[in-house]
Amino acid sequence: MEPLQALGLSAAAEVLLLDLLLNPEAIQQAHPDECLDELIGLGLVERTDDGLVVRPPRLAMDALAERHTKQAALAHESADFLTELWKSAAGRQDYLEILPTYAAAQAVLNSVQSDAHSQVRAMTMGNLAAREIRIVEGMFDALERGVRYEVIYGAHVLQDANALHMVRSCIEAGEHARVFPRVPLNITVVDDRWALVGARSEVERGPEFVAMVVHDSPLLAGLARVFDALWRISVPITSATDLNDVTAGPDLESKRLLTYLSAGLTDESIAREFGVSERTVARRIGRLQEALGAQTRFQLGVQASRQGWL
Repeated sequence: MEPLQALGLSAAAEVLLLDLLLNPEAIQQAHPDECLDELIGLGLVERTDDGLVVRPPRLAMDALAERHTKQAALAHESADFLTELWKSAAGRQDYLEILPTYAAAQAVLNSVQSDAHSQVRAMTMGNLAAREIRIVEGMFDALERGVRYEVIYGAHVLQDANALHMVRSCIEAGEHARVFPRVPLNITVVDDRWALVGARSEVERGPEFVAMVVHDSPLLAGLARVFDALWRISVPITSATDLNDVTAGPDLESKRLLTYLSAGLTDESIAREFGVSERTVARRIGRLQEALGAQTRFQLGVQASRQGWL
């Protein structure tokens, strides 16, 4: 009779109840007080002037079921009430603010430029409404004021002439830019004081936007670490970066050159293989380094491997 134990009846009290039901004479015998108290509490046994009486189980269990039904309803009501209190308390926390509309998120983004003191780190999928890259209002003024900008763009900027032109203009103004194949969402971290997070998803009823401001908290620190991790493995963009420089991959000759470099051949040996001068080899290696944002030949090998060029 495990259901009775599930209702809170101990195993000993359950044995006593079965004994009383199967052997009515046992009602007059001495029984453990704690077991009797359990049965009386559930309404299965009653004390009278004449002694103990076993109540009809159906009536007792129906009454118990009714009590549990009321308790379950009260628990659901209490859950709703306590959840609202919890949400209200969470809403009062200083570290998180949900932005109700895209326009509200855009207004916060525009305020970044004037609010930033020394550094802005951002990764961007582009404008979440129009799916395009835009120069944020006031950014050039902030750069001129000395704010350092580090921005990770999605690789699509290397496939769109207008987007790449805007990125180049930002780089020429002082922005440090890199590209990553799949930027998952928009994050802008301002001086490690607060961040704007925005994401977009496509559903049957149309696109949905979610945006929030995260203030000083473990969550903000985590977002900053996510940016730093992607920054380290992203490929730098320069003002000389051309369309598809990184995503298109090398031509056959460049791939052959990278293979020779990874094999440890010297410039002299590579020049002999190509039938050109060492100076020409050095120029070609320099162009590859610029395309992948590598400062050294070792970095060139690492970046080329990450991009699948080797």
